[in-house]
Amino acid sequence: MSEAESLYVTTPIEPADARSGFSCGKHALDDYFARHAVANDATGLGRAYVLRRGAEDPTTLPIVLGFYTLSMAVADSAHVAQILEKKLPKYPMPVALIGRLAIDHRAQGRRLGEKLLIDALRRVVDAASILGCLGIIVDAKDEDAERFYTKYDFVAITDSGWPKRMFLPIGTARAAFAEI
Repeated sequence: MSEAESLYVTTPIEPADARSGFSCGKHALDDYFARHAVANDATGLGRAYVLRRGAEDPTTLPIVLGFYTLSMAVADSAHVAQILEKKLPKYPMPVALIGRLAIDHRAQGRRLGEKLLIDALRRVVDAASILGCLGIIVDAKDEDAERFYTKYDFVAITDSGWPKRMFLPIGTARAAFAEI
């Protein structure tokens, strides 16, 4: 295990995780994590993963540093075809959704959002080897989130009916892991 891996570990959420003290600065994300993440995970509505401070981390940071959620979704074939530059059938296309991603305000500025995103993409790439998935979508909550996802090659989906919906082709994610 590398030093970075011993400092942080991402695992599925557990009911015992301390969620009430989590604050990323966005009320909707804080509220979701505190009140709904465990229940949604238990019912299968979305899988939640938490980034924990590892045993080797000497800081006084909270134990739960961040979280993200994954679920399956569908995207309009016209939007996906436009980005992939491919002709696709005219029915909804299978995609993965990173529904929420947040870092506690006390841990921001340490590139932990990137660590969570990479973990989420790795899980989606692994899942795409056994089920249909053309890409990953996110709904950027604000301009900061939009800039963050753009750095990782997510592309805005125009006229999606969702504000700031973005898409990353599964092939792009797969290729990124092939280079590592």
